[in-house]
Amino acid sequence: MSNPFSRTSVHPNPRASATLSVLFAGHSQTEPEHRMGPQKLDHFLIHTVAEGKGWYRCRDRHYDLGEGDSFVIFPGEMYVYESDKERPWRYRWIAFHGPDAERWLAAAGVDALHPIVRGGSEEALRAMRAVDGAFAKKSWTAEWEGEGWLRLAFAAWARANRPAGPAAGVEPRSLAAVEADRAARWLQAQQSDPSVTIARMAAELGYHRTHLTKLFKRETGMTPVAYLQQLRIERASSLLAEPLSVEEVALSVGYSDPLYFSKSFKKLTGQTPSAYRRRVRSGV
Repeated sequence: MSNPFSRTSVHPNPRASATLSVLFAGHSQTEPEHRMGPQKLDHFLIHTVAEGKGWYRCRDRHYDLGEGDSFVIFPGEMYVYESDKERPWRYRWIAFHGPDAERWLAAAGVDALHPIVRGGSEEALRAMRAVDGAFAKKSWTAEWEGEGWLRLAFAAWARANRPAGPAAGVEPRSLAAVEADRAARWLQAQQSDPSVTIARMAAELGYHRTHLTKLFKRETGMTPVAYLQQLRIERASSLLAEPLSVEEVALSVGYSDPLYFSKSFKKLTGQTPSAYRRRVRSGV
């Protein structure tokens, strides 16, 4: 066992209004039979074990924990934990609060009755170490770094705790629905790019173009080309209320040819862009 030590780095400039804010992070090699509690906290605190053994008790439930395990202390819950006599814990911890905290833990399958996560420790420990380092340096970006790394740790705990995905009772989506949604979001992200093609989308998403087109139409009721055109025209309708020329609107939504844009706009709306703009400005 290494010599016992304990270090804590506190957030240098926390925001009270943050929906999820890290308070502090730390690292410790505990002494044999090191005990904390019984006591209560007013924030969330997660420990992830890097080495050694110990136990944690909450709501009269006892948990034996070792390398790779994490235990969560919930605010207002009485708890106690203790490291092993022969192989005491070395662990890292991270404390946080905010209205999103319990929701994120619940999504990962963690609550006061299920406060243990077995797995995901490598990524969680890396995240805790990064937060510890950012806080120790008193970085002005500590708020973003702390929250970002905490979310990555949450992702690791969620994958370990719920490898099959959301809890039972949440209606699972078919693979086709998931992939159609992914394709739709890809098109949303690329709608202003005049060079975008369905072939490129299919290649980036890992599908044959014909297969993806059929899947998309079956799930959404329209082809990817029609969906992309609808996205662009809806966006153009909003931009036509702005002080932009028709040519500028066309370029903004991925049409390099203003004439083709006008034809496409009229086909979907029944009006030319100029006529639509006049109607919007007149309040009719």
